[in-house]
Amino acid sequence: MQNNMLQKEVGLVRAVKHYLVSIEGLPSAKVHDIIVNEEGKRALVTALSHDAVEAMVLDVAEVHPGQQYEMHPQKNQLSIGEHLYGRVINALGDPIDAKGGFPPKNKPLILEREAGDLAHREGIYSQLETGFSMIDTVLPVGKGQRQLLMGSVRSGTDIFCQKVIVNQTGNNSVCIYTTIGKPATYVRRLTERLFSGAARNNTIIVATTSEDPAPLSTIAPSVALYIAEHFCDEGRDVILVFDDLYTHAKYLREIALLEGNLPGRESYPGDIFFRQAHLIERAGNFIDKGSITLFPLLQTDIESTTDLIVTNIMGTTDGHFAFSPELYARGIFPPVLEEESVTRVGKHTQSIVQKQLSTAIVSLLADAKEQERYTQFGTQVSESTQGIISMGASMRVLLN
Repeated sequence: MQNNMLQKEVGLVRAVKHYLVSIEGLPSAKVHDIIVNEEGKRALVTALSHDAVEAMVLDVAEVHPGQQYEMHPQKNQLSIGEHLYGRVINALGDPIDAKGGFPPKNKPLILEREAGDLAHREGIYSQLETGFSMIDTVLPVGKGQRQLLMGSVRSGTDIFCQKVIVNQTGNNSVCIYTTIGKPATYVRRLTERLFSGAARNNTIIVATTSEDPAPLSTIAPSVALYIAEHFCDEGRDVILVFDDLYTHAKYLREIALLEGNLPGRESYPGDIFFRQAHLIERAGNFIDKGSITLFPLLQTDIESTTDLIVTNIMGTTDGHFAFSPELYARGIFPPVLEEESVTRVGKHTQSIVQKQLSTAIVSLLADAKEQERYTQFGTQVSESTQGIISMGASMRVLLN
């Protein structure tokens, strides 16, 4: 409906289902527009019909039939730049760390962008130095690589990413850590770890907590990617972490079931593969620009590699690291199971000598682990076997 006097387009809420609302009016609204009610509470347009729009409430608010929503172009913008370093923002780009506001918003908020095609990408030949000998030598990661990190809650996947970010200090890279539906205490600890040192000079945290509405958590990866693409377009190398995509998938499932969509395997929506693969494929190494190295995390048991979300993400990334809670408990870090981990494009960043060294190390560690299994049965071992076990243990110490 139109108010000719105020020249303002508004719509009326006609139905509410938890955080899903159906609004009559707003004929010029588009999918992914942000609309606002009289109290300033925001909603994201998700679908259009001939006489109404469907939207998801993004703020903690009670919405009732009859409330008004209106278009608000300024809410569809972000403030992006180096002023975000050392700051914690939510999935709409608003500061949530009580450190003051930002300069005027300078970029339109675009939640859905097509991934750059092959004509705009180039090969991955430059190595990302993680600061861990085990990874940089045996399982290298290239700049622009999409590397899945999978492991249980206490396997150190998140600690690994945080330490990688801390190790990037001084190399002109930009680091963005995205938390999806984590407890507020987790976000506070993360902030302390990353911003207590020099990492605060090149790191941004995009945080949604378990207290936020589910729709806000579903758009957090898109907003973080949009910010990463801004710095990538300026020629910067960006490290982007999604912590974690299992939680993201669960929120997408919750919303799809509330919307009444036909559930697919494990009750996930039928387009769950597209929704997450579409995000992952936006990372890469780009011609005349920078790169976006993506670390999506999945908190799952190593044995659960046949789960839908695990197989989907494994199929759309350039490799995966399998983290072991047992190794983590023994003080081995990073606690990566090299025999169950893969880096498909990282090897291209190594010289021939480095590849040969990597192959020799992997072979030694595999032999040592195999011989250790035999000793568990109390079998007497030869000097050569004991030597292999000893060399494997020494190599572990060197790589730790």
